[in-house]
Amino acid sequence: MLTEQLSQALAIAAAPIHPQSVGAGNADTGGIDMSKFRRAIFILDVGAFGASATVDMKLQESTDNSSFTDLAGTGVAITQLVAAGGNNRFATLEVRADQLTKRYVRARITVATAATTLQCLALGGEAVSKPGSAHDIAAVAQRQVVA
Repeated sequence: MLTEQLSQALAIAAAPIHPQSVGAGNADTGGIDMSKFRRAIFILDVGAFGASATVDMKLQESTDNSSFTDLAGTGVAITQLVAAGGNNRFATLEVRADQLTKRYVRARITVATAATTLQCLALGGEAVSKPGSAHDIAAVAQRQVVA
């Protein structure tokens, strides 16, 4: 019987991209230490696209949580989101630790053409040591569960 609550099973495991207008260029989440998790998921929330803007998201990995390279393989990037598809859309990328060759993984968001409002949350799951929430980044101020 599973007794771990979802709020305990998942960790806010790396610095997110907070809701903001991102101009043409790149924005990165922090790196998730995959020695602590078996899975990671990055949740991209695109609000309002700039005129003719595009948004891409891909996974990158690193040995030192400083120098990142693109992750190779299938499913390591989303299909490009375009302004013509409308505002207020989500996309996710999920990876298992055994699909990486390096210790850390992050999401890189690339905005082209015009500033776009977005945010991206980096979650670690299937923690090696329980509860996963014990590996939250320091910025997590509160977790509340309905009793």
